[in-house]
Amino acid sequence: MIAKKPEVDVAIVGLGVIGGSAALRLQERGTAVRGFSSGARDCTAAQEAAISVTRTLDEAVRDVGLVLIAVPLDRISTVAAQVVGAAPPRATILHAGSLQRVEALRTLPEIAARIVGTHPLAGSHKTGFAAARADLFRDATVFIEARADARQREEAELFWSIAGARHIEYATAAAHDDAMAWISHLPQLTSKALAAVLARELVPPNDLPRLPLGPGARDTTRLAMSPLDMWQPILERAPAATLAGLRALESNVHRLRVALENQNWNELRELWESAREWRSAAEQGEAT
Repeated sequence: MIAKKPEVDVAIVGLGVIGGSAALRLQERGTAVRGFSSGARDCTAAQEAAISVTRTLDEAVRDVGLVLIAVPLDRISTVAAQVVGAAPPRATILHAGSLQRVEALRTLPEIAARIVGTHPLAGSHKTGFAAARADLFRDATVFIEARADARQREEAELFWSIAGARHIEYATAAAHDDAMAWISHLPQLTSKALAAVLARELVPPNDLPRLPLGPGARDTTRLAMSPLDMWQPILERAPAATLAGLRALESNVHRLRVALENQNWNELRELWESAREWRSAAEQGEAT
């Protein structure tokens, strides 16, 4: 995608990792951007980074052509209603929630019609503007709700391409959320479970040497540093596929344990090779 500089200002509501990173990148690219956050610390940090921060949400979205709502899932509906009431009638309004089925919006069809879900596959286990960085979305894939009309699609693609995204995928909200259960929720929960085991076992008194974590342990438990406050609104709204993923993981962990106990190398090899081949193919796919 080749992006052009938009002729309208952009407002970003929510200046955490996602909103803050988008604001930094747009500023870097010369796009006029205004931000608003209900968090005083994020506002101060954004202002120190030379982001224009308004005192009120209404002031931020007034007379802009595009608004990105980058707040936690449990606040999207409330903020969306405020934005729709204050933004110009023809402004494109996007949200960046990691789930696109925002149930509360379904009770507000006139609001929901104005809001399109977009989800960049990028983020951090850290929170707040302090963790934002201008290159967060470099070469990222962004999902956009398939129900978006032609104008919303064009402006959403333009916005995310300026932010650094490389791939755009369209999917229904339901299909997107089910996919996130497998590629986002399950890795997060797996990392937490593994870190919880290590936290229990690698503490004195034990007979293990006190050594730093190896790269395998660091890589597989990085997500465990994410705070529950970040994840609880997501998990409260997680699709049934999230539980299906955990059941499938439990089944494979059981298969691994039994195969090792019984020295069943054929069973172990089947699991081992299917995992290796999938990960190798995924790595190649990301590189293309």
